[in-house]
Amino acid sequence: MKGKIIFTYQFMLVALTMASTACSKSGNDTKPTEGRGRQSIVVDGIVVGYSEYERTLTVPGTILPNEWVELRSEMAGKIVELNITEGTRVRKGQLLARINDADIRALLQRRVIEEKLAADDEQRKKRMLEINAISVQEYETSLNKLEAIRADIAQSKAMLEKAEVRAPFEGRIGLRYVSPGAFVSVNTTIATLVQDNPLKLEFAVPERYAGLVTNNMLVKFTAGDGQTQYPAKVYATDAQIDPETRSLKVRAIAENQNKALIPGSYVKATLVFEKSPRSILIPPRAIVPDMDIQNVFVYSQGKAKRVQVRLGERTGTTVEVIDGLNAGDSLIISGLTSIRNGMPVSVNIKQNQ
Repeated sequence: MKGKIIFTYQFMLVALTMASTACSKSGNDTKPTEGRGRQSIVVDGIVVGYSEYERTLTVPGTILPNEWVELRSEMAGKIVELNITEGTRVRKGQLLARINDADIRALLQRRVIEEKLAADDEQRKKRMLEINAISVQEYETSLNKLEAIRADIAQSKAMLEKAEVRAPFEGRIGLRYVSPGAFVSVNTTIATLVQDNPLKLEFAVPERYAGLVTNNMLVKFTAGDGQTQYPAKVYATDAQIDPETRSLKVRAIAENQNKALIPGSYVKATLVFEKSPRSILIPPRAIVPDMDIQNVFVYSQGKAKRVQVRLGERTGTTVEVIDGLNAGDSLIISGLTSIRNGMPVSVNIKQNQ
């Protein structure tokens, strides 16, 4: 019996020793895990501040001439005079082409002679009427004849004007499409005339910007592949938004004194809406999107805190934050794929970038 008691005691002692060892190992495994959970990671950050921000919108557009017209004759006939040199400038009212009007001029000359005779007859009969030498009807007949001749003269002069093609405004002649002696109809284009100073810019802005566009708004633009920036001012907008493109057509006016701009050129137009002296701008890499929600992480009391923000305009290097951040917040800009809300972090504050 004594031997059995000793054996049982030894067995219990071994069991207690093994249990103690297992607990010791379990404790050792738990402590490092807890230590790793509390360990912070090092991230970069910037202190959020206010900046002056110029709200702009860049859209494609086209340069239009201030005035443009296809020069055509108002009557058919043979061109007997053509004063068009391609690519040259012309004055307003300058004679550019004339259709054969010999028959009209001859008729006009005849009517001028008839007018003189009819005017003398009308004056003579007027004096005779004053002394009751003729009837009122005889005088009115002579007067009506004079007025009819004068109407014919006016008509002939109008026909002569239609036979001439004159510049309706000052501008530059383009290419001509007829030669001297050619027979033209009223649909024949003789040449084109373009007024290239000033010039118009035509572009469209998205519907959400339509209410911000006003007359005299500043527009900056570059033409073609050039880098030179030119100024312009908005002078008119369309009366309605295009229901197909959901955009508003806008026109601006630009000076072209040195003739560096060519109508028809492609332009990039930048509208300057406003300047805000208290805007919060952050680098785009600081944004953590979650579906349709935009978030950032800020450093708060030793931890990373996720903050939902509302964004405004974007540029190539910055994003405007309309709501969610305040000046003085420490914004985390690195390690964003590794940190979670409430995770301990150490922040290395850098200059705004």
